[in-house]
Amino acid sequence: MAIGDAGLTLRAAMADRLIFSNTIEPMLKVSKGKVSPATEQRLRALGLSFDRKLEPAYPAESWAEAVRLISSDLFPGEPPDVQHNKLGQLTVRLFADTVMGKAMFTAAKVFGARRSLARMTHNFRTGANFIETRFTELDPHTHELWINDVSGVPGFYAGLVEAGRDFLEGWVSEMRIKQREGASCLYELKSGPKK
Repeated sequence: MAIGDAGLTLRAAMADRLIFSNTIEPMLKVSKGKVSPATEQRLRALGLSFDRKLEPAYPAESWAEAVRLISSDLFPGEPPDVQHNKLGQLTVRLFADTVMGKAMFTAAKVFGARRSLARMTHNFRTGANFIETRFTELDPHTHELWINDVSGVPGFYAGLVEAGRDFLEGWVSEMRIKQREGASCLYELKSGPKK
């Protein structure tokens, strides 16, 4: 294989990392009318618009750039991971009101908090085609969650998970980034009563 062919193969593989519109739509809804005109223009350049129907899926890189753009407008002055986390939490709260969100949280209540956390790959696969996770119990109240690819916005994924405490008893009360390696992220999760 020639070097040019390897670059093509890498770009094709990266293009296959897709985020589905059901994940993007609530993020856009929570930010509609709250971001600057410059951010709206940059979102349109990514193919994301507040006033037209979304495509079924977008490249993960475009979605991650949208997370960065929107969160910096909504939460200025906060560190990027905190901005992304807050946007992730807002996104889940809005997603919970959709048909798919209601179905997911109903199933999570049936499974219980621990089994739902262990099924995180399935949960994330409703919004993306490339996410793999590994859930490890360290003790009854401490767990690790590894995600293979957080698209450079690990705080957003932490926010997605943390927001579940608004809907499920015994859910994660605290989540922190423990280790980053390449595209992957290892989180430590603490469970306990709501704060």
